[in-house]
This record gives sequence, C-alpha cells and structure tokens, in this order.
Amino acid sequence: MKKKIIFLESILKGGGGHHMDNLIETTLFFNKENKIEWIVNNNFEKEKLFVPNFIEIKKLITDRNPNTFINFLLKIQMFFRSIFFFLKLKKLLEFFKAYISNYFSIPEFFNLEIYKYFENQNFTNKDILIIQSCRPKDVELIFFISQLVKKMPKIIMRVLYPPKKKIFKDFYFHTKKLSKKHDINIFTEVSTTKKYIQSKFKYKVENFTQIYSFYDRKIPDEFTLGFLGETRLDKGFNRLPKIIQILSERNIKCNFLIQFSKKIYPDTEIVKKKILDLARHNRNLTIVDGYIDFWEYREYLKKINLLPLLYDADKLNFVGSGLFYSCITHEIPMIIPRNAKLLHEYLVYKSFETATTDDEYVDSISKIINNYDLYLSECKKFSKEYYKNLKKDPLVLEVEKN
Repeated sequence: MKKKIIFLESILKGGGGHHMDNLIETTLFFNKENKIEWIVNNNFEKEKLFVPNFIEIKKLITDRNPNTFINFLLKIQMFFRSIFFFLKLKKLLEFFKAYISNYFSIPEFFNLEIYKYFENQNFTNKDILIIQSCRPKDVELIFFISQLVKKMPKIIMRVLYPPKKKIFKDFYFHTKKLSKKHDINIFTEVSTTKKYIQSKFKYKVENFTQIYSFYDRKIPDEFTLGFLGETRLDKGFNRLPKIIQILSERNIKCNFLIQFSKKIYPDTEIVKKKILDLARHNRNLTIVDGYIDFWEYREYLKKINLLPLLYDADKLNFVGSGLFYSCITHEIPMIIPRNAKLLHEYLVYKSFETATTDDEYVDSISKIINNYDLYLSECKKFSKEYYKNLKKDPLVLEVEKN
C-alpha cells in the first residue's frame, strides 16, 4: 500500500510567491511511490498554473468573512450545524470536549467537510500530514480535528515565521496539546526561528533544508542581473533604478531581468514607472510583468547569472529568502546585505560579496563580473554541498524512513 502524504496550505489560492513553488518542489521530491494530496483554500484556482497531474487537490479551507458581524453569524451557524451533525453521529460529547478545550471556540478554518475528509481517511502509521507553511491557525485546526477523528497521521510542521506568544490560544498552546497524544515533528527554515520557538516551548525543533531543483551553470558570454519576486520596499525593489543608473554611468555592461509582481504595492508604483522609463532607453533591460509559473521561474533563473539581494538585513535575519536558496542550487553568485548575519552562517563558500550602499552593490557586481570563473567555481562547490545536505536532511529522513 502506498504511503499517503498530505500537504496542508490553508491560504493557498493560486500562484505567486515562494509558497506555491516550494509546495511543488517538495511534492515532486517526495512523489516516488507515495500518494500525494493537497489541502488548500476553497478559492484555489489552478488555471494557468503548473500543478503536477498526479496530485489530488482538496479545496476544503474556507476563508474568514472580512465583515466582523457576518463572520460572527457564520461562526454561530457553524456551531449549531456541528451540534446537529455530531449529535446524529453520536459524537456530541467529543465535539463539546474539543470545543471546551479550544477555549469555547471553533477554529477559523474548521468546517464539516474537512472533518469528513480526515474521518474517512483510515490513516496508517506510515501516513504523513505536512503543514507546509505552518501557521497558528493551521495547528489549531489540526488539534481540533484530532479530538474528533479515530486516527491521525504523523504530523510534520514546517514553521517559516516565529510564532507570537499570546495570552490564550496560540501556536504553543495547540502544539503542546497536540504533542501529548500524537506524533509530531517541528522543523524551521532558519536557526533564529528555531531558537525562538525553543525559548517558548521546550520541544525538539530542527532546521530543514529547502528543497529546490538544481542547474549546472556555464560561464556566460554576457552578464544578466536579476530581480524576481514581490515588488516590495523590504525586498529593495526601490533601489533598482539607482543601481541601474550607477552601472550605466560606470560603463559596466550587463543586462537586467526584472519582475513586476502581480500584486500592486502603492509605495513602489513610482519605482515601477522609473524602471519603465529606463527600459524605453535601454535595450538590455527586460521587464517580466505579473505572475511567473513554476517552470518559467526556473527558466528565468537559468538566464540570470548574477543576483543582488537588496532585502532589509533585519528581514533576512528572521525570515530567510527562497531566492537565496534558488541562487545556491542554480549556481548564481550573490551580493548580500553586509548585516544579514543569518545568511553568513550558510555561505560556507566564497560564492558571494557583501554590500550596504548602492555604490557598494555596484562595486561588488563589477568585482564578480571581472572574476566570474572564480565565483562560479565556488557556487558549484556550494551546490554540491547543498545536495548532500538535502539527502541527509532531518525532515527528508523523517518523511522517507517508513
């Protein structure tokens, strides 16, 4: 019998950002002989997206209504629907116990359809539920359901952001309750988040290695700088016009590939206009407007052979960056913020330069271009090391050990 692996991405509605990409990468990696299912938002729309055809998609998560009063009425409706439903099943006592243990409330993501899904699975001890981008509301949902169903799979939590401590219900409250009766494993992407969770909750937490595809890069005939992702201030999108200008003034020849994200951010709209003006007079500047699907993103990564990470250093120190790992596996030399201490822990090979000001970024770009063979050689070492680490990663081993 095939092992069942269920990925829960509660707020996933479509493409955009690294969550969808990471979900696909992880799914492809663990496909093998396993049966894969996704539990996603009921507004998930896969049209125009790459979704592997072997995946069963369950659109079971209902969004909270933005109107507070309507949302309150919907919760009351769900409460009474649940009473009649579990009364008919002769499980009303179990429902009330779950309701009381959750501080007299029903989880935001709970509905009878998702309960039926878990109840009818007939899980074995080999089956696994991976909460792919684990949020407190996801843990609350699984904790609530676990009190109502006969069997639960092994639970793996991939925590991407440091969960905040609250007075009543929070990530730690539900995780502690869940861990008393069920087999759970907690993994985080970065060491700062790991330490943060362990300081609030005395439970074993391990770091996982992000799963990405790999690319064998050659020395290019011409150089292309890239910016992919959301056009946000904290990702340094506003710095691009000045960096392009300085490169032009110094006569440093390179191409530019810049993505304008589908989502509009009012505080960077003026920056987009500046870049569009530059593109009218610069044939070497290519703009990709809107969402890039799974395979398009990887094709653009192959074209980019130098990438400045312009993020705020504080953001990188606590959250990390999917683009950072894409650069490692696609052998792209990087320029990172000098104060991004977390990244320095991972950069074990000299495949990068550091910078703070726009002029320093340009200096680093020039240095890498003029010594590209050396930086690429270090990138290849790093990529091989990353692949080895991926094969012995604790999360990967946990999934594959049964």
